[in-house]
Amino acid sequence: MTLSPPSPDRPRAARRGAPLAVAGALLLPLAVPPQAALAQAYPSRPVRLIVPFPAGGVLDRLTRSIAPRAAETFGQPVLVENRPGASTILGTEAVARAPADGHTLLMMAATFVITPLLRQKMPYDTQRDFQPVSLIANTPNVLVANPALPARSVKELIALARKRPGELTYGSIGLGTPQHLAGEMLKVNAGIDMVHVPYQGGAPAAAALLGGHVGLMFVNLAEVQSFIDAGRLRLLAVATATRVPTLKDTPTMTEAGVAGFDSTSWFGMAAHSAVPREVVNRWQQEVARVVKLPEVRETLAATGLTALATTPDQFGTFLKEETARYARVIREAKVQVE
Repeated sequence: MTLSPPSPDRPRAARRGAPLAVAGALLLPLAVPPQAALAQAYPSRPVRLIVPFPAGGVLDRLTRSIAPRAAETFGQPVLVENRPGASTILGTEAVARAPADGHTLLMMAATFVITPLLRQKMPYDTQRDFQPVSLIANTPNVLVANPALPARSVKELIALARKRPGELTYGSIGLGTPQHLAGEMLKVNAGIDMVHVPYQGGAPAAAALLGGHVGLMFVNLAEVQSFIDAGRLRLLAVATATRVPTLKDTPTMTEAGVAGFDSTSWFGMAAHSAVPREVVNRWQQEVARVVKLPEVRETLAATGLTALATTPDQFGTFLKEETARYARVIREAKVQVE
Protein backbone atom coordinates (compact mmCIF):
# COMPACT_ATOMS: atom_id res chain seq x y z
CA MET A 1 0.00 0.00 0.00
CA THR A 2 1.37 3.37 -1.05
CA LEU A 3 0.92 6.35 1.19
CA SER A 4 0.18 9.63 -0.48
CA PRO A 5 2.35 12.56 0.51
CA PRO A 6 0.71 15.09 2.77
CA SER A 7 -1.23 17.79 1.06
CA PRO A 8 0.72 21.04 0.98
CA ASP A 9 -2.38 22.77 2.34
CA ARG A 10 -2.49 20.75 5.56
CA PRO A 11 0.72 22.11 7.11
CA ARG A 12 -0.32 25.61 6.24
CA ALA A 13 -3.76 25.04 7.85
CA ALA A 14 -2.14 23.58 10.92
CA ARG A 15 0.25 26.49 11.13
CA ARG A 16 -2.59 28.93 10.80
CA GLY A 17 -4.62 27.18 13.49
CA ALA A 18 -1.86 26.78 16.06
CA PRO A 19 -1.72 30.38 17.21
CA LEU A 20 -5.51 30.42 17.50
CA ALA A 21 -5.49 27.30 19.65
CA VAL A 22 -2.89 28.81 21.93
CA ALA A 23 -4.81 32.07 22.14
CA GLY A 24 -7.99 30.19 22.95
CA ALA A 25 -6.22 28.29 25.72
CA LEU A 26 -4.96 31.53 27.17
CA LEU A 27 -8.40 33.14 27.06
CA LEU A 28 -10.32 30.19 28.49
CA PRO A 29 -9.62 30.85 32.19
CA LEU A 30 -10.84 34.43 31.70
CA ALA A 31 -14.28 33.31 30.54
CA VAL A 32 -16.03 34.07 33.84
CA PRO A 33 -19.86 33.85 34.02
CA PRO A 34 -21.47 37.32 34.20
CA GLN A 35 -22.86 36.81 37.72
CA ALA A 36 -19.53 35.60 39.07
CA ALA A 37 -17.77 38.55 37.43
CA LEU A 38 -20.23 40.93 39.09
CA ALA A 39 -19.64 39.31 42.47
CA GLN A 40 -15.86 39.60 42.06
CA ALA A 41 -16.11 43.31 41.27
CA TYR A 42 -18.70 44.00 43.98
CA PRO A 43 -19.22 46.62 45.21
CA SER A 44 -18.16 48.95 42.44
CA ARG A 45 -19.90 52.03 43.89
CA PRO A 46 -21.67 53.12 47.12
CA VAL A 47 -24.25 50.69 48.51
CA ARG A 48 -27.63 51.94 49.75
CA LEU A 49 -29.40 50.29 52.68
CA ILE A 50 -33.06 51.32 52.41
CA VAL A 51 -34.89 51.63 55.75
CA PRO A 52 -38.65 51.89 55.12
CA PHE A 53 -39.16 53.64 58.48
CA PRO A 54 -38.35 57.16 59.75
CA ALA A 55 -34.95 57.97 61.18
CA GLY A 56 -34.50 57.39 64.90
CA GLY A 57 -36.33 54.07 65.17
CA VAL A 58 -34.87 50.72 66.16
CA LEU A 59 -34.29 49.44 62.62
CA ASP A 60 -32.69 52.74 61.68
CA ARG A 61 -30.29 52.57 64.63
CA LEU A 62 -29.50 48.93 63.91
CA THR A 63 -28.74 49.75 60.28
CA ARG A 64 -26.46 52.61 61.27
CA SER A 65 -24.51 50.20 63.47
CA ILE A 66 -23.89 47.94 60.48
CA ALA A 67 -23.29 50.47 57.69
CA PRO A 68 -19.94 52.05 58.68
CA ARG A 69 -18.38 48.71 59.59
CA ALA A 70 -19.52 47.15 56.33
CA ALA A 71 -18.06 50.13 54.47
CA GLU A 72 -14.65 49.34 55.95
CA THR A 73 -14.90 45.75 54.72
CA PHE A 74 -16.16 46.53 51.22
CA GLY A 75 -14.05 49.62 50.59
CA GLN A 76 -17.07 51.59 49.40
CA PRO A 77 -19.48 53.91 51.27
CA VAL A 78 -22.55 52.15 52.69
CA LEU A 79 -25.33 54.73 52.90
CA VAL A 80 -28.46 54.55 55.06
CA GLU A 81 -31.52 55.92 53.29
CA ASN A 82 -34.83 56.36 55.17
CA ARG A 83 -37.92 55.97 52.97
CA PRO A 84 -40.98 55.72 55.23
CA GLY A 85 -44.57 55.72 54.09
CA ALA A 86 -47.56 53.57 53.11
CA SER A 87 -46.88 50.86 55.70
CA THR A 88 -43.28 50.44 54.42
CA ILE A 89 -44.44 50.01 50.80
CA LEU A 90 -42.55 53.06 49.52
CA GLY A 91 -39.16 51.95 50.74
CA THR A 92 -39.69 48.31 49.82
CA GLU A 93 -40.83 49.24 46.31
CA ALA A 94 -37.69 51.34 45.84
CA VAL A 95 -35.57 48.21 46.28
CA ALA A 96 -37.82 46.12 44.03
CA ARG A 97 -37.40 48.70 41.23
CA ALA A 98 -33.66 49.30 41.71
CA PRO A 99 -31.08 47.58 39.48
CA ALA A 100 -30.55 44.01 40.65
CA ASP A 101 -26.82 44.41 41.19
CA GLY A 102 -26.70 44.32 44.98
CA HIS A 103 -26.02 48.02 45.42
CA THR A 104 -29.51 48.65 46.88
CA LEU A 105 -30.62 46.42 49.76
CA LEU A 106 -33.69 46.39 51.99
CA MET A 107 -33.64 46.56 55.78
CA MET A 108 -36.89 44.96 56.85
CA ALA A 109 -39.25 44.12 59.69
CA ALA A 110 -42.40 42.01 60.06
CA THR A 111 -44.37 44.48 57.93
CA PHE A 112 -42.58 42.88 54.97
CA VAL A 113 -44.77 39.78 55.36
CA ILE A 114 -47.82 41.45 56.96
CA THR A 115 -48.57 44.26 54.50
CA PRO A 116 -49.22 41.96 51.50
CA LEU A 117 -51.70 40.02 53.65
CA LEU A 118 -53.74 43.17 54.23
CA ARG A 119 -53.72 44.76 50.78
CA GLN A 120 -55.27 43.48 47.59
CA LYS A 121 -52.98 45.45 45.29
CA MET A 122 -49.23 45.67 45.81
CA PRO A 123 -46.58 47.26 43.55
CA TYR A 124 -44.28 44.28 44.13
CA ASP A 125 -44.40 40.60 45.03
CA THR A 126 -42.35 39.72 48.11
CA GLN A 127 -41.72 36.16 46.94
CA ARG A 128 -41.03 36.96 43.30
CA ASP A 129 -39.04 40.18 43.69
CA PHE A 130 -36.98 39.55 46.82
CA GLN A 131 -34.63 37.02 48.36
CA PRO A 132 -33.66 36.78 52.04
CA VAL A 133 -30.18 37.69 53.20
CA SER A 134 -30.21 37.37 56.99
CA LEU A 135 -32.31 37.72 60.10
CA ILE A 136 -30.31 40.23 62.15
CA ALA A 137 -31.97 40.87 65.53
CA ASN A 138 -35.19 40.63 67.50
CA THR A 139 -36.78 42.20 70.55
CA PRO A 140 -39.93 41.38 72.55
CA ASN A 141 -43.03 43.51 72.23
CA VAL A 142 -44.37 44.97 75.46
CA LEU A 143 -47.56 46.73 76.52
CA VAL A 144 -46.84 50.15 78.00
CA ALA A 145 -49.08 52.98 79.16
CA ASN A 146 -48.76 56.66 79.86
CA PRO A 147 -48.50 57.06 83.66
CA ALA A 148 -51.56 59.36 83.54
CA LEU A 149 -53.74 56.42 82.46
CA PRO A 150 -55.50 55.13 85.61
CA ALA A 151 -54.47 51.50 85.09
CA ARG A 152 -51.50 49.84 86.73
CA SER A 153 -52.09 46.35 85.33
CA VAL A 154 -53.67 44.62 82.36
CA LYS A 155 -56.63 43.65 84.53
CA GLU A 156 -57.22 47.28 85.50
CA LEU A 157 -56.80 48.33 81.86
CA ILE A 158 -59.48 45.91 80.70
CA ALA A 159 -61.85 47.05 83.43
CA LEU A 160 -61.27 50.68 82.45
CA ALA A 161 -61.86 49.95 78.76
CA ARG A 162 -65.12 48.17 79.54
CA LYS A 163 -66.23 51.10 81.66
CA ARG A 164 -65.34 53.59 78.91
CA PRO A 165 -65.96 51.74 75.61
CA GLY A 166 -64.51 53.45 72.56
CA GLU A 167 -62.75 56.14 74.61
CA LEU A 168 -59.31 54.64 75.20
CA THR A 169 -56.76 55.09 72.42
CA TYR A 170 -53.81 52.90 71.61
CA GLY A 171 -50.99 53.85 69.29
CA SER A 172 -48.84 51.77 66.97
CA ILE A 173 -45.85 52.27 64.70
CA GLY A 174 -48.12 51.89 61.66
CA LEU A 175 -51.03 50.06 60.06
CA GLY A 176 -50.44 46.36 59.71
CA THR A 177 -47.46 46.22 62.05
CA PRO A 178 -47.11 43.50 64.72
CA GLN A 179 -47.88 46.15 67.34
CA HIS A 180 -51.12 47.12 65.58
CA LEU A 181 -52.14 43.46 65.33
CA ALA A 182 -51.31 42.89 69.01
CA GLY A 183 -53.71 45.72 69.92
CA GLU A 184 -56.42 44.18 67.77
CA MET A 185 -55.91 40.80 69.42
CA LEU A 186 -56.24 42.42 72.83
CA LYS A 187 -59.57 43.92 71.76
CA VAL A 188 -60.83 40.57 70.47
CA ASN A 189 -59.57 38.37 73.30
CA ALA A 190 -60.60 40.74 76.12
CA GLY A 191 -63.86 41.84 74.50
CA ILE A 192 -63.09 45.56 74.70
CA ASP A 193 -63.38 48.50 72.31
CA MET A 194 -60.43 50.87 71.83
CA VAL A 195 -59.47 53.31 69.07
CA HIS A 196 -56.32 52.63 67.05
CA VAL A 197 -54.07 55.59 66.20
CA PRO A 198 -51.25 54.66 63.77
CA TYR A 199 -47.98 56.59 63.41
CA GLN A 200 -45.20 56.34 60.84
CA GLY A 201 -42.54 54.63 62.90
CA GLY A 202 -41.46 53.92 66.45
CA ALA A 203 -40.01 57.33 67.30
CA PRO A 204 -43.17 59.38 66.53
CA ALA A 205 -45.37 56.73 68.16
CA ALA A 206 -43.31 56.79 71.36
CA ALA A 207 -43.39 60.60 71.36
CA ALA A 208 -47.18 60.53 71.08
CA LEU A 209 -47.46 58.12 74.00
CA LEU A 210 -45.07 60.15 76.14
CA GLY A 211 -47.07 63.29 75.35
CA GLY A 212 -50.35 61.68 76.33
CA HIS A 213 -51.85 61.83 72.83
CA VAL A 214 -52.59 58.09 73.16
CA GLY A 215 -53.01 56.17 76.38
CA LEU A 216 -51.23 52.91 75.68
CA MET A 217 -49.32 51.01 73.04
CA PHE A 218 -47.78 47.70 72.15
CA VAL A 219 -44.23 48.47 71.12
CA ASN A 220 -40.91 46.68 70.88
CA LEU A 221 -38.86 46.86 74.03
CA ALA A 222 -35.88 48.41 72.27
CA GLU A 223 -38.00 51.43 71.37
CA VAL A 224 -39.03 52.28 74.96
CA GLN A 225 -36.51 50.64 77.29
CA SER A 226 -35.00 53.97 78.37
CA PHE A 227 -38.42 55.54 79.02
CA ILE A 228 -39.45 52.58 81.17
CA ASP A 229 -36.21 52.79 83.14
CA ALA A 230 -36.76 56.53 83.68
CA GLY A 231 -40.35 56.02 84.88
CA ARG A 232 -41.82 57.98 81.98
CA LEU A 233 -43.81 54.97 80.77
CA ARG A 234 -45.55 52.26 82.77
CA LEU A 235 -44.79 48.67 81.78
CA LEU A 236 -47.91 46.49 82.05
CA ALA A 237 -46.94 43.18 80.40
CA VAL A 238 -44.74 41.49 77.83
CA ALA A 239 -46.47 40.16 74.71
CA THR A 240 -44.28 37.07 74.34
CA ALA A 241 -45.32 33.51 75.18
CA THR A 242 -42.85 33.34 78.08
CA ARG A 243 -41.33 35.91 80.40
CA VAL A 244 -38.37 37.95 79.23
CA PRO A 245 -35.19 37.28 81.27
CA THR A 246 -34.37 40.98 81.58
CA LEU A 247 -37.96 41.67 82.74
CA LYS A 248 -38.44 38.63 84.94
CA ASP A 249 -40.89 40.42 87.25
CA THR A 250 -43.16 41.50 84.40
CA PRO A 251 -46.04 39.10 83.58
CA THR A 252 -46.88 37.90 80.09
CA MET A 253 -50.22 38.84 78.56
CA THR A 254 -51.38 35.27 79.11
CA GLU A 255 -50.43 35.43 82.79
CA ALA A 256 -52.28 38.73 82.99
CA GLY A 257 -55.46 37.02 81.81
CA VAL A 258 -55.40 37.52 78.03
CA ALA A 259 -54.49 34.31 76.24
CA GLY A 260 -53.02 33.82 72.79
CA PHE A 261 -50.17 36.31 72.74
CA ASP A 262 -46.73 35.73 71.27
CA SER A 263 -45.48 38.92 69.64
CA THR A 264 -41.82 39.60 68.94
CA SER A 265 -40.39 42.28 66.66
CA TRP A 266 -37.64 41.15 64.31
CA PHE A 267 -35.35 42.85 61.82
CA GLY A 268 -33.51 41.54 58.79
CA MET A 269 -32.06 42.22 55.36
CA ALA A 270 -33.33 41.29 51.89
CA ALA A 271 -32.07 41.78 48.34
CA HIS A 272 -33.64 41.86 44.90
CA SER A 273 -34.35 38.31 43.74
CA ALA A 274 -31.99 38.67 40.77
CA VAL A 275 -28.95 39.71 42.81
CA PRO A 276 -26.21 37.03 42.45
CA ARG A 277 -26.11 34.57 45.33
CA GLU A 278 -22.41 35.31 45.77
CA VAL A 279 -23.26 38.91 46.65
CA VAL A 280 -26.05 37.80 48.99
CA ASN A 281 -23.65 35.44 50.77
CA ARG A 282 -21.06 38.20 51.15
CA TRP A 283 -23.61 40.41 52.88
CA GLN A 284 -24.81 37.57 55.09
CA GLN A 285 -21.24 36.92 56.19
CA GLU A 286 -20.62 40.60 56.81
CA VAL A 287 -23.79 41.00 58.91
CA ALA A 288 -22.81 37.94 60.94
CA ARG A 289 -19.35 39.41 61.51
CA VAL A 290 -20.63 42.83 62.58
CA VAL A 291 -23.29 41.65 65.06
CA LYS A 292 -20.70 39.43 66.75
CA LEU A 293 -18.44 42.39 67.52
CA PRO A 294 -18.46 42.96 71.31
CA GLU A 295 -19.21 46.68 71.04
CA VAL A 296 -22.14 46.04 68.70
CA ARG A 297 -23.60 43.25 70.82
CA GLU A 298 -23.36 45.42 73.91
CA THR A 299 -25.03 48.35 72.18
CA LEU A 300 -27.87 46.16 70.91
CA ALA A 301 -28.34 44.46 74.29
CA ALA A 302 -28.53 47.82 76.07
CA THR A 303 -31.56 48.71 73.97
CA GLY A 304 -33.30 45.35 74.35
CA LEU A 305 -32.18 43.81 71.05
CA THR A 306 -30.84 40.28 70.73
CA ALA A 307 -28.31 39.93 67.91
CA LEU A 308 -28.87 37.10 65.42
CA ALA A 309 -27.24 35.94 62.20
CA THR A 310 -28.97 33.33 60.05
CA THR A 311 -28.21 31.96 56.61
CA PRO A 312 -30.39 33.09 53.68
CA ASP A 313 -32.12 29.69 53.63
CA GLN A 314 -32.84 29.80 57.37
CA PHE A 315 -34.25 33.30 57.03
CA GLY A 316 -36.39 32.16 54.10
CA THR A 317 -37.94 29.40 56.22
CA PHE A 318 -38.53 31.90 59.02
CA LEU A 319 -40.34 34.29 56.64
CA LYS A 320 -42.67 31.51 55.49
CA GLU A 321 -43.51 30.66 59.10
CA GLU A 322 -44.13 34.31 59.98
CA THR A 323 -46.39 34.74 56.96
CA ALA A 324 -48.55 31.81 58.06
CA ARG A 325 -48.66 33.02 61.67
CA TYR A 326 -49.73 36.56 60.82
CA ALA A 327 -52.28 35.33 58.30
CA ARG A 328 -53.91 33.45 61.17
CA VAL A 329 -53.82 36.51 63.47
CA ILE A 330 -55.34 38.75 60.79
CA ARG A 331 -58.09 36.21 60.14
CA GLU A 332 -58.93 35.78 63.83
CA ALA A 333 -58.90 39.51 64.59
CA LYS A 334 -60.71 40.34 61.30
CA VAL A 335 -58.24 43.11 60.58
CA GLN A 336 -58.79 45.10 57.39
CA VAL A 337 -56.72 47.92 55.91
CA GLU A 338 -58.21 48.20 52.43
